[in-house]
Order: sequence, then structure tokens, then C-alpha cells
Amino acid sequence: MTAIPDAEPCRLYLTTPPELISGGVLLRDFLARLEQALDIADIACLLIAAPDSVGDQDLALIAQPLVRAAQMRDTAALLSGRPALAKTLGADGVHLDLPALSADEALRAYRGPRKALGEDAIVGALVPPERHAAMELAEAGADYIGFDVAAADATDLIAWWGEVMTVPCIAFGRFDAESAAVFARSGADFIAPAPEIWSRADPAVELAALEKAIRAG
Repeated sequence: MTAIPDAEPCRLYLTTPPELISGGVLLRDFLARLEQALDIADIACLLIAAPDSVGDQDLALIAQPLVRAAQMRDTAALLSGRPALAKTLGADGVHLDLPALSADEALRAYRGPRKALGEDAIVGALVPPERHAAMELAEAGADYIGFDVAAADATDLIAWWGEVMTVPCIAFGRFDAESAAVFARSGADFIAPAPEIWSRADPAVELAALEKAIRAG
């Protein structure tokens, strides 16, 4: 298993593009872009995202080579939910997308994957932009907590989290170098740019620029 270390300085967390699942992007083409990005930038984690409508068998065909490529470079590979498939593929764990749930609902959604995967796997979550749900999940054992930077008080929320909690925090959203540096300075342990970054002319160069910005603070 590849762990996501709570390391300084701030690092990058990537999400696969939806076009990879829909067929708008070929797996071999994305794999080449991913490997280039992994080689040029310090990527802590790759989230392989897919809607619930995609079957496990179809997702496995796409996810397996991505898991292998990430782990070969000491990058953790997560699936969006699907703990059973994550275990089958040898992924490092799962990411739970819970921003629309109440604190109690989010906690219940976390417990199933944690039980299925065990304590050694990564189980992290994107949570509602409020403190109670985030603290409940952290205290239950979540390996990271994610906040959407589009929330009105996201910067203050992440700064507060860094002051009072030890569980790593991930800032999810759309970033340029300047905004990424702002959230890194605020206390985010990881910056997770929106998957649209893969549609840029040279994603690896974009990611290297983001990494430089968050390292500089």
C-alpha cells in the first residue's frame, strides 16, 4: 500500500477526467499524459473517479493500468467509492464524495468502506463546508478531509483546520498558481486541482507550475 503522507511542503492530489470514462479520452492517451505528469511533478495521490452508473468490470479495465502507473511512482491510487473493487485491484483505498450529506449521514457513509478495507487502507472524504461533519469524520479515523474551495469561507475553514486538527486537509477546486499558493499558505496539506486541468495543452507543465507555487508558499 502507498500511503499519503502528511508531509511538508504542500503536495498535489490529482483526479482523472470524466472524459476517460465516457470515452472522450482514450486510456492509452491519458496514461501517457499521466505518466508524464507523475514524472515531472510530485503527485501524492491519484483519484480514479467514475459515476455510479459505470459497472465495476468496465471501471476495472480503465483503473488497473492507472493504479499500476501511480503506485510504481510511489503515488497513492484511490477509487471514488467502491471499496470491494479497490481491494480487488490492489488500490490504496477510496475517496468518498460527501459534501451534500449531513454530519450523521457522512459518518454512516464512511463506516462501511472503512470496515470493508480495514485500518491500513486510505479512506478520505470531501465533506460539507462546515466544521462539525469534518471533525466527526476525522475522529472516526478518516485519513484526510477535503473542502471545496468554492465555499465562501473555505480559506478560513482550512486555516482553522490546520490549527486545531492533525488529520491532513485537501483543498479541492479550480486553481491557478496564485490561488493554489493562497490555500497552501492557509494550511492545506494537499491541493487537488479540478480534473479539467487534463484538457490543457500541456497538463504536466501546468502541474509543475502549481507545484512550484505551493512549494514557494
